[in-house]
Amino acid sequence: MANPTAPEPRPLTLWTGWALLHWARLLQNTVASHDRRQALVARRNAAMRAAHNRGVDKDTIARAVRLSPAHVGQALRGEPTSE
Repeated sequence: MANPTAPEPRPLTLWTGWALLHWARLLQNTVASHDRRQALVARRNAAMRAAHNRGVDKDTIARAVRLSPAHVGQALRGEPTSE
């Protein structure tokens, strides 16, 4: 609920507020999502290595996660992937 005693924002103030909100959203969807994606890919690769260490073969992992066997092999060796 809005404060009934607060003055109405001036149009320029409101416009700059919306501009800043859009800037924050852009940053969230570009910079922050890149870092999040890298973290998720690292966790996925760790899970694939753990599955491989417990006996699941590379081709089965590749089919399950829908990646090429070469890409999975790269992740299983602990090398950085192209994602």
